[in-house]
Amino acid sequence: MMKAKYESLPLATLKDLAKARGLKGISTMKKAELIELMLEEDEKEKKAERENVKEMSANTGDKEVHDIDKLDSGVTARGILEVLPDGYGFIRSDNYLPGDNDVYVSPSQIRKFNLKTGDILEGNTRIKTQQEKFSALLYLSRINGMEPMRALRRSNFEDMTPIFPDERLRLECGKTSTAMRIVDLLSPIGKGQRGMIVSPPKAGKTTLLKQVALSVRQNNPEIHLLILLIDE
Repeated sequence: MMKAKYESLPLATLKDLAKARGLKGISTMKKAELIELMLEEDEKEKKAERENVKEMSANTGDKEVHDIDKLDSGVTARGILEVLPDGYGFIRSDNYLPGDNDVYVSPSQIRKFNLKTGDILEGNTRIKTQQEKFSALLYLSRINGMEPMRALRRSNFEDMTPIFPDERLRLECGKTSTAMRIVDLLSPIGKGQRGMIVSPPKAGKTTLLKQVALSVRQNNPEIHLLILLIDE
């Protein structure tokens, strides 16, 4: 992506960018050579940022911060974070419920990155000792699919401005989905929409919900479908 962006810029602009980054010996370079140099510099900066994030998010003491690689188990943990009242948390691995495979997240990591219950975390775990019941998160690599430093600057969900859905979800799937066709006509829905189905018992609410879920999965495969059954 960056390569295409650099290729779209004039040579003079590229040289100005290179000078601003402190790169030397660029005056005689051709455009292709300069682009290659800029991409190499981008990679160096990304690597330095990853190392910085790794040290920032490391669940270690000050003396161990430079020995992160020695403490790394090589196992990547990924799951939903639950922050407990005492300040620490766990990455839940078994159907979002407490289990033996949960990964401990320290209070310092939660404070540094302003982590909240419901965040999707990804990172490596530290080598587990015999005394530890749970594996512990050594460092973070992703927060909700974003780089940790980018996620650090995110706004609180409660402070964000709500907007109306602007991308429609089509539910009709072929000639057999009469109910979904009716929903599309009478009560169209979009991404971000909230809805409520009110009906007497045994009227077909569950069947309708199943059809909606199947239609969303078929017509919008990019959507992560999650169903929570309360008091069922």
